[in-house]
Amino acid sequence: MVEFVSFLLTKVYKPIAIPEKVIDAAFKKTIKDVNYHLPNLSKAEIQQRIQTNSNELAVFLYRLGNELHNTNNEKCKPQIHWLLKELCACEIYFNNTIGEGFCVVHGQGTVIGSRNIIGKGFVIHQGCTIGHKKNGEGSGLTIGNNVKLYCNSSILGELNIEDNVIIGAHVLVSKNVKRNSIVLNDDTLKIKAIK
Repeated sequence: MVEFVSFLLTKVYKPIAIPEKVIDAAFKKTIKDVNYHLPNLSKAEIQQRIQTNSNELAVFLYRLGNELHNTNNEKCKPQIHWLLKELCACEIYFNNTIGEGFCVVHGQGTVIGSRNIIGKGFVIHQGCTIGHKKNGEGSGLTIGNNVKLYCNSSILGELNIEDNVIIGAHVLVSKNVKRNSIVLNDDTLKIKAIK
């Protein structure tokens, strides 16, 4: 992966070398993310998916930027942020905490704003937005485990979205959502369980 990241950095203005241990840590986390949903994929298959700009590239670039953020390596973060926007057409702030099993499906137009805490098994589709109602203010959202956002849905505000929630396509969520719920057109429907 070091060679691949070096290749990607040739596409940015003033590339800076990223330590190998940071790249390795991001790759290991990406493997865990992918295997959470697709346990039969090998390390080599996941690497190939990243290198061919499949959905896994967005996850890897987020993990790489997050590792840089967590190690206070501020010099490389703008380049990785640019690559995420340019190659994957999405924007994911690196100061988010996102648990194992993060999955971006057709990430074009997806934005995950800053300072959110997101649990395991989070799946987000194209055109989704997670953000604050006020620009740059607030503490962010708390999203539980195994939450799915389908295309063009948004969660805005300092909200709490509990475990096992499905948010349907084209839905704006502006209030807290209880666990084991499906949200359609901003109405919450209770269900027994979501697998």
